[in-house]
Amino acid sequence: MTRSAADVSGHGIVAWGLVMALGGMTLTWIHLAGLGGFDLSLAYAACIGLGLLMLLRPAQSLQAATRLGQSVLPWLCFYLLYLLILALHLAGFPDKGLILRQAFFLVCGLTVATALVQADGEAPVLRRAGMIAVLGFLAISEFLAQQSGESWMTAVQRFFVQGDLNYVLYGFLRALFQAAGDGVAAASAKNIVASGLFVALVLYRAGHMSVLPDRKGQAMTLLVLTLLLIFSTRSVLLIALLAMLMATILAENRARKSRGAGLVLRVFALVSLAVLLAFVLSTDQAATARIGDRFSFADASTVGRLHQLEFALAGIEHSVLLGSGLSEINGQLVHNLFLGAWLHGGLLAFLAVLCAYVAIVVGWLNFVIRIAQRRSNWVLPARPEWVATLPLLPLLRVWIAGDAGHPGYPEWLALMIFFALLTANKHASRSMPQIRVSAVRRGVLI
Repeated sequence: MTRSAADVSGHGIVAWGLVMALGGMTLTWIHLAGLGGFDLSLAYAACIGLGLLMLLRPAQSLQAATRLGQSVLPWLCFYLLYLLILALHLAGFPDKGLILRQAFFLVCGLTVATALVQADGEAPVLRRAGMIAVLGFLAISEFLAQQSGESWMTAVQRFFVQGDLNYVLYGFLRALFQAAGDGVAAASAKNIVASGLFVALVLYRAGHMSVLPDRKGQAMTLLVLTLLLIFSTRSVLLIALLAMLMATILAENRARKSRGAGLVLRVFALVSLAVLLAFVLSTDQAATARIGDRFSFADASTVGRLHQLEFALAGIEHSVLLGSGLSEINGQLVHNLFLGAWLHGGLLAFLAVLCAYVAIVVGWLNFVIRIAQRRSNWVLPARPEWVATLPLLPLLRVWIAGDAGHPGYPEWLALMIFFALLTANKHASRSMPQIRVSAVRRGVLI
């Protein structure tokens, strides 16, 4: 048995269940059953299975949940208040399972976070989960695509050689999601998978324990960035690039013999990569032309969001205190958590969700500042520079995401995993005071 396997097995069956639950986060498109306005997918079933496994160790699970509660309650109370207010305002309206989804995602996130605290935030758990989530998605999607005569090789060729984005999005991805679901695939399905791929990448990079450069992590980064480009999910791709830059700066800052020149060179490399990408997109090749159109922010999606903004502000102005209830424009809810909260739930709902958001941001910034100032503030083997990037996805996506801007399944997992690792680190710092600064691994750059 390898060292990583021994570390994971040392925490028993719950740790292995956690690996599988996190590894399945990119399989939200595989439909198992329908429950009212809620679709039970393979990813959700894996999380439910983890919860059942945790019942086998109730004392340890309760202890881990108690520790976690101290970290999440400052903002979770406000968010639960927001959901309560929203539920009261939408009572009697066909909310399409909005409240149910948020409650379920919250429970799933808390389940995963509790299991991770119970597993002491072990880096091998993160590494294995990230690998399974990415490679498992590719393997399963390729197997299902083969059943209908399609293949990832064909999709990649059509995308990069012919620039046939319509085929990739509708002829391949949506057809794949429809075949694995109930015959219907929402346009947001690829965005959810893309978000899951980002979280998987961060977990994989955070789980690197060696002092040597993470070559496998770099290869995984390139693979996930390519997938995000093919998925044409602009927000997730930009968040991934921002996460890379943030991780680079934090890792260099935490390096013992950090030199300003080293940081400048690495930031320059990332900026050069962005400039090169922009140059390539400016060429007349088929693929780059289509990608350039997609990332020009002048498409129907951007225009639609601007119309939603105008619609939401008009609805809020009409009823500032109580909101306008469940209001849609062109059959869609407003793609913004804060405007949606005010529009659908009134001023009190807006203030509640705003307080929750601010509390999360304060906790996140406090963590970033602490690990940047003192290396000894982080004692877990997991890479803190990558852990710090986890909240980027939920904090940024709520401004533009569908379902009234509410965090989706991957966003809730990212946020809860972040606070779970903070909780595990806090517990490790208290229970192992003999750990020296030299025990903290040197940050590995991208």
